[in-house]
Amino acid sequence: MGRRQGEARLGQREGGAESGQLPADEGGLLSRAFLALCLISFLNGVFTAPFVSLFPVYVEADLGEIPLFTAYLRSLTLILGGIFALVGGRLCELFGLKTTLLIGMAGSVVTGFVFQASSFWVLTGLLVGMGMAAGPWSAAGQSYLIASAGARRLGLGGALYFLSMTMGHSLGSLATGSVKDSWSFQQLGAAMVGATATVFVLGLILLPSGARARPSAGRAGLALWSSYWPLLHRRRVRLLVLLRLSITGFWGMASLLLPLLVFRVSGSPSTAAYYGGVSLAVASACQLLTGTLRDRCGRFWPLMVSGAGIAVSALCVGVFAHSLPGLFVFGTALTGTAWAVSTVIPGLIDEVAGPEEKSRVVGLLHMIWSAAMVSGSLAGGYLVELDPRLPFFIGAVMAVTGTTCGLLLCRHLDRKKNPPPSR
Repeated sequence: MGRRQGEARLGQREGGAESGQLPADEGGLLSRAFLALCLISFLNGVFTAPFVSLFPVYVEADLGEIPLFTAYLRSLTLILGGIFALVGGRLCELFGLKTTLLIGMAGSVVTGFVFQASSFWVLTGLLVGMGMAAGPWSAAGQSYLIASAGARRLGLGGALYFLSMTMGHSLGSLATGSVKDSWSFQQLGAAMVGATATVFVLGLILLPSGARARPSAGRAGLALWSSYWPLLHRRRVRLLVLLRLSITGFWGMASLLLPLLVFRVSGSPSTAAYYGGVSLAVASACQLLTGTLRDRCGRFWPLMVSGAGIAVSALCVGVFAHSLPGLFVFGTALTGTAWAVSTVIPGLIDEVAGPEEKSRVVGLLHMIWSAAMVSGSLAGGYLVELDPRLPFFIGAVMAVTGTTCGLLLCRHLDRKKNPPPSR
């Protein structure tokens, strides 16, 4: 009985029917919902890591295509992921977080088939399916995080959630580097399909089910326009959107180009995979530190230091774009600071959004994230052929812009909490 009552309360939280907090006995970092979410996220990261680390290498080395072709395929996935994040945000409210999350997890099973395909149309079809599932995965995952961790522990909770994904990708990349020389891309893809299908079944069993959420008043069905358009009339939402757009736009360039530059300088796919593992391991430590500092000192300094770190790292990568040690050191620093900023985002969403809006704001932010990744990937694929340093010098300017938006947002939120005394 107690378990069913707890799951019903989680379902109410999913729909925003109650306040923004879970009851103390159901939420928190040791709750079943939070622990199951982190475990599933970790395992999904492990078994999709070969795609993250080696897809650009597979396209160039096995298919003989240029980086702009990789950028096109990634852009297709990201565009659909952004569109379906808006759908996912509403599905969270209408059908609950677990159902929406499982829809997203189904897309991970498709990932391994990418390494089996060489046809333009087959690759396009697979990435369409992955993109459609990526939106619900992100919207439901971060909404689940906000629902289960609790506002006072959302810094460390967000760090642990993103850490589970980062460590999963890191360990998966390291494992991929150790077996890639003896495994073909096709063998790697077959193993990925079986492993991700197993993770889906575990999610079905382990994630707690909530009661069906109540739709927001006056909105039948998805009603995407009337659900999302009013959010953009708020200054704090616009500042959060600009923060996400500028920093993620640069990360779209960097995440595409860094493993590719490592491959070009070293001439080894395994070295590119090892770089992915090392950089994400360091990023994991950065996330944990940032989340802990956010809970103890507030959001301002972790956000400002991380944003400045992205700008400085970008400049250094530009200077050492033809040096393997330089790419490892400063590319790793760039990855760590970029993921540190992402750790602060769930707490900002919790402060910016009202109790019944959090899933929609998560969906909106993921749509912005996808648009930024698309534009960044396309720009990076083009600019790297002109000069490999150019994307990183431009990215430093974008990081400064995003950090400035974060500064203005923090000041705006502080004024809302502590308004000046009336005269």
